[in-house]
Amino acid sequence: MSFRINPAVKLLARILGSELLHATWLRLLKYLPLEFESPKDLEVETKMGRLKNPLGLAAGYDKSGKYVKALSKLGFGYIVVGSFTLNPRKGHPKPRIAYREAEQAVVNAMGLPNPGIMKFLKNFKRVEGCKVVASITGNTINEFVECFAALQKVVDAVEVNISCPTNEASTYMKEPKNLREFVEMLKGIKLKPAYIKIPPPTTSEEMNEMCKLVKVWMDCGMDGVTAVNTLLVDAPELALGRGGLSGRPLTRIMLETVREIRKELGEEIEINAVGGIMTGADALEALRAGANTVQIMTAMLFRGPRAPQHILNELVSIKAF
Repeated sequence: MSFRINPAVKLLARILGSELLHATWLRLLKYLPLEFESPKDLEVETKMGRLKNPLGLAAGYDKSGKYVKALSKLGFGYIVVGSFTLNPRKGHPKPRIAYREAEQAVVNAMGLPNPGIMKFLKNFKRVEGCKVVASITGNTINEFVECFAALQKVVDAVEVNISCPTNEASTYMKEPKNLREFVEMLKGIKLKPAYIKIPPPTTSEEMNEMCKLVKVWMDCGMDGVTAVNTLLVDAPELALGRGGLSGRPLTRIMLETVREIRKELGEEIEINAVGGIMTGADALEALRAGANTVQIMTAMLFRGPRAPQHILNELVSIKAF
């Protein structure tokens, strides 16, 4: 199934810029009649609690955590906010996001702009019926630990982002020695489920290394993995010249990664699949590959704000056969 961006959205993006358009949309969302009640037969039990359905909104859509209540109306089982850093961060120079419509993809080099954990803690309000996960990242192990300790007090789980393709400082956590040091520090303070967000492995060697890294994570008593983050590609349309690719090109890599992690690490690990999930059929394929939940973001651009409704209804229809 192929999707095109709404022509009105493309026009407004050219006039306002993609980022201002997205920010305006988030501010307007609470006024729009878009509420959707999740189908009853999609409930799933996870380490973060019982979800009304397995569909999550991936990190990066609501970078501030201010719009959880409005976004929860769209039907998500859970929402990932952030990523957050210890201190406020402006991100990379603009332009830093571009649509690749022919690929059903987006490329970005946002650079993790966010208000910092203290602003999030001040403004965050919980909502009934929708779990919230905070994504965190940092430049040092101590920063990761501080962010985790602070945010676990108010959310249902924490996602540890070690895989932003345009933030090299956070990727040092991909070294097993560094990750083990971090997790050993985390064990003494951890009160909520912890998921590690990994990059997309594109070779068998990278896949083996990623499975080893996730095994370190799980051996130290953590809970699961979010697979996968965006794929680093050349992006001459962006100021940085490179960026993270999301959307349809990630589907195959995501499915292979989910299958391999499930095969290598068994049933104990909880897997949140993200990358190229655009339809209910995509979601079901990821779940059958071994995922416990699935996450979307690029689908929100290509299918609009009713993307969760469409995907969940499609999932129900497919499961009925």
